[in-house]
Amino acid sequence: MPPKKLSDKEIDQLLTQYRSERRRLLYQLETVRSAMRDLKAGLSDSPSPPAEGTVKRGPGRPRKTDAEKAAAKKKPGRRKKRTIVGGGYRLSDWDEMIVDTIRQRDLLLPKEELYTASLAFAKKHEPLLTPEEVEAKLTRVLQKLSGKRGVLGAHRSGLRRGYHYGLKEWFFASSGLLRKQHYDKLVLVKD
Repeated sequence: MPPKKLSDKEIDQLLTQYRSERRRLLYQLETVRSAMRDLKAGLSDSPSPPAEGTVKRGPGRPRKTDAEKAAAKKKPGRRKKRTIVGGGYRLSDWDEMIVDTIRQRDLLLPKEELYTASLAFAKKHEPLLTPEEVEAKLTRVLQKLSGKRGVLGAHRSGLRRGYHYGLKEWFFASSGLLRKQHYDKLVLVKD
């Protein structure tokens, strides 16, 4: 197959492209030559010898001072969790109110009944809270006490929405299920 014949316009474009490429390469070559001249001039200047008593150091991290070494004397690993003397966690006023309400009634209580007790508590201790804020606070307290703190246990009856909350000793430690002897504390009222 014979080579394609180029038009005058295409030839001019190719020549322009080649000339610009040649100019760029010449510029790069001149930059490299000037860098080499600077390096050779720098090598001819002999560096002054280090002063007496100073240690010549190479590149890298400088050594730590004594103060830095003392500050770095920590044990490796994660920091231990703080616990209160006596083994347990200190409960807030809201936490204690929820636990006391369940203890006094000696029943597994749903969130609605705990909400009425929370409203009465908030009216007395924190009167500026709105009912929505009281409900949000109650939700956080219930999640905290029935979750990571392990003070309350939660039982889902299946006959109504939500959980019934009771003291942790009413539940099995391994499975978290309600013990048979405490089923009488579960009161289900049909609406």
